[in-house]
Amino acid sequence: MTLRVVDPELFAASADSLTLSFTVEDASGPVDASARVLVNSVPRAASEGEAGTRLVRIAGLAPDTEYEISIEAEGGAIAAPDRYFPGRARTLPAPRGRTVARFATLNDLHFGEPRFGGMLTEEHEYGDAAPGFPLVRETEGEVPYWQAMNEDVVADINAAGVDAVVIKGDIADRGLRSQFEIAARTFGGFQAPWHAFLGNHDHYGVHSGEEVDGYALLGQPRAPRAFDLGGWRLVLLDTVEPGHHHGVFPEERLRWLEQELEGSRERAQPTLLLTHHQPVPPAHATSYPNSIGIIPEHSTRIFELLGRSPQVKGVLIGHTHRNRVRRYPASGEIPFVEVHCVKDYPGGFAVYELHDDGTFRQEVRRTSSARALAHSTRCRDFFKGGYRDFALGTLADRCWVAGGR
Repeated sequence: MTLRVVDPELFAASADSLTLSFTVEDASGPVDASARVLVNSVPRAASEGEAGTRLVRIAGLAPDTEYEISIEAEGGAIAAPDRYFPGRARTLPAPRGRTVARFATLNDLHFGEPRFGGMLTEEHEYGDAAPGFPLVRETEGEVPYWQAMNEDVVADINAAGVDAVVIKGDIADRGLRSQFEIAARTFGGFQAPWHAFLGNHDHYGVHSGEEVDGYALLGQPRAPRAFDLGGWRLVLLDTVEPGHHHGVFPEERLRWLEQELEGSRERAQPTLLLTHHQPVPPAHATSYPNSIGIIPEHSTRIFELLGRSPQVKGVLIGHTHRNRVRRYPASGEIPFVEVHCVKDYPGGFAVYELHDDGTFRQEVRRTSSARALAHSTRCRDFFKGGYRDFALGTLADRCWVAGGR
């Protein structure tokens, strides 16, 4: 039996760890066979496998250090480096300040979604399957794929031991009561306090005449609102125009944010904004997914306000189902951070560390259960192979350090 390592992916880096995924297969496909990960030619982790995607976290590494990484299957076959697995990686630098809190975010859970994939329609909805455009239906597994992904991400976040959780919208796929109810039961499994605000999909009940109050069904206060965590201020925004895909930030929302930021600026309190839709500069408003972000005339006012708000260290975003970091001249060095969705590839969440010197850092994580990895890997090459690059982003989009006094 000749084995090989396929689809290696360097997924994440922290100050003391690197996370990779891969599959071991023979001529028949994925197999349950031994493999090991070597760091600077020294074996650091063994994997007896699942017959499918494996996720391995190498801990105990030194900060801000470049390592040579290789994956070796039983019999000596070694993963070939490529753009997803370059064979070398650097850990993040050590924090300069004291860690005061850790929290997780997740977004785009889509409870009740009937299917994912197929051809995209002009409205960016999922259409019919076609060559190169497969789809997955919620009826195919023992439980719907969205249920498995959402249950298992709760378990992984609990294992991460964070101080709080923020859910950044698109909770209920069609905004239905039944979808919010199962979401509320699922979120009841969090061990840390959780905070949720709504996205565009959460209001889509308006299209079927079944609009409900998602906040009430989740037992959550309405956005906009803010709370303190470890001396930081976390501001949860509402960017939804009910019934529409794009986002808005009209005058009353802007005035509320101005007042909130005036307070945190006077207190010199490091602040993060959390939003479903992404602000979009006018020059890039027509390309997807910018075309479904906050309308440009409203976005411009957000950029200008943040440019006058030095205590704002970052803007954490959902909606786009991808990992990206953007910065805009009017807002200075503030990162605008998009994070992948829970429900499909790569499937997971982000962990943030907050420090007392005003710096913070992000590490994305992939939901680690066997069923979650099987589903997310299945979705990886959807949309004629283009979804991987769209959703994954670069390692620098996924794991980084930002902020400061």
